[in-house]
Amino acid sequence: MPDAVLDEERLRRLRDALGDRPWHAVTVAELATAAGLSRMTLHRRGIGKDELLRQLAGLLEREYREALLPALVARADGRTRLRMALTAVCEVDERSLGVLHALGEGLEEVFHDPGDGPVLTRATFTDGLRRILEDGVVDGTLRTEDPLASATLLFNATGWTYRHLRLGHRWPAERARTSVVDLVVDGVAAPGG
Repeated sequence: MPDAVLDEERLRRLRDALGDRPWHAVTVAELATAAGLSRMTLHRRGIGKDELLRQLAGLLEREYREALLPALVARADGRTRLRMALTAVCEVDERSLGVLHALGEGLEEVFHDPGDGPVLTRATFTDGLRRILEDGVVDGTLRTEDPLASATLLFNATGWTYRHLRLGHRWPAERARTSVVDLVVDGVAAPGG
């Protein structure tokens, strides 16, 4: 039903209010307040915690896509653009630590292609990285034999490691972002690139 969908501004306010608190500890009343609605309004619209989390996952997907755009259109070499893109992944993760933590095992449904056996991360999240990798191979600053698989590896190595350092080790955002991005970019940098 159309009015069951919250607008992006309300979803962003909800995401920001969540912070990195565990999802089970957040009440529907708190979520409603963060979204600028009453608990009863959410109830009348048929929006519970599961639906809010689904909508927050959709916001997360849109934000990843938007965050990669500057790196995709930048007039720079592949290595520089990859650094920009992975930094953007960390910045989206930083804003969404609580949502990512709340999604838990549900992240598989958000990030992974469906199927049996080995699967890749959905192109929504990795296509920009794949294109940057291909450009970097052409300009000699990056190396990969399989840009599609490498894009999945880069997205996951960056996101999962960044989130773990922030939540598990409680590293400051800047230290976690710089450490992860440097390590990951250096892993695909062409010799002398």
